[in-house]
Amino acid sequence: MSELMQPASGDRPAQEIFHVVASAALPWGDGGGEGFLAKELLNAEDGRQAYIIKVEPGAYAGSHSHDRMEHLLVLEGDFYDQNQTYGKGDFVVREPKANHIAGSRNGALIFLMFT
Repeated sequence: MSELMQPASGDRPAQEIFHVVASAALPWGDGGGEGFLAKELLNAEDGRQAYIIKVEPGAYAGSHSHDRMEHLLVLEGDFYDQNQTYGKGDFVVREPKANHIAGSRNGALIFLMFT
């Protein structure tokens, strides 16, 4: 855990750069499939993207993959793939091009990031 809070280094930029999003004020948009809604938190020039995804009860996405590494954290509810059902606090990382399904029986809120 010590690498999370490192002392300030002398080679820091003159001005700190932060990316802050007031996500509560963002409207829900298309999440890539029926029953999936998204709020875009980050769309960086280097390809990193981050979203809050609302998965409606019963939503399902058939087999698919992504071209980047996927990081998924369940914030609320239940979320499943072909391997198991994940609950609040579960963290999943998938390698690029890993085929998977996605869905929720009772609804979910997830944080999703691509790197």
